[in-house]
Amino acid sequence: MYQSILVPVDGSKPANRAVAVAADMASHYHAKVFLLHVIRNLALPREIIEMMAKGEINESRRELLEDSAEIILENARIVCETQGLSDIDSSYLIGDPARTIANYANENDIDLIVLGAQGLETQPHLLGSVARKLTNISSVSCLIVQ
Repeated sequence: MYQSILVPVDGSKPANRAVAVAADMASHYHAKVFLLHVIRNLALPREIIEMMAKGEINESRRELLEDSAEIILENARIVCETQGLSDIDSSYLIGDPARTIANYANENDIDLIVLGAQGLETQPHLLGSVARKLTNISSVSCLIVQ
C-alpha cells in the first residue's frame, strides 16, 4: 500500500513519535523512508548578530542550523535502523516548512507523509501551524501523530 513514506523532522517530541510510527509502518509495508528537515529562512535577532560581531559566536547562522539539521536527521535515522530499516534517505532543505515538505513529497512520489501534530513552539493539544498548513496544501495523504 505504501512504498514511500516521508517524515518531516524538527527534533520535537511529536516529530520523534512520528518517526517511530513511520518506521513501524515502513517495516510492515517494506517501504522506503524519507527523512526531511526544513530550515526556516528567517532573519537573525539583533542580539545574535551582536554576539557574532563580538566573536562570541563563531559559526554562521546557516552553519549552526545545518549542524543541528544533521544531528536531528541522524537521530531519526537511528530510530529507523533500530526497526531494521535500511532503505532510508535523509536531507535538509531551506524554506517555508509546509510548502517545502509538500513540494518534496510531490517531487519524490511520496505515498504518505507522517508528521507530528506540533513542532517545537506549539501549545499542547493544538495542531501546529506546519501540520495545519501542510494538510491544507498537500496532495499527498498525511498521518498526524500526537
